[in-house]
Amino acid sequence: MKRALVIIVLTVAAIGLLMNLDLVLAMIVNSLILLLLLAAIVYGIYYFFILTEDQRKYKKALRRAKRKYRKK
Repeated sequence: MKRALVIIVLTVAAIGLLMNLDLVLAMIVNSLILLLLLAAIVYGIYYFFILTEDQRKYKKALRRAKRKYRKK
């Protein structure tokens, strides 16, 4: 009798967890997307409004040099 009750309770708990799992995962994915979008906006503001033209050219040349020497 006790074993049957425990199995029923565990089954109901597992079903409840599976029913809410999609909501929890959707919230996590939405939070990650929002965080990535916010980071991209902040980086864009930094890159286009804070860095000078010479600094941008230097960063671009540095990325090219790293790519060039990494392949060898």
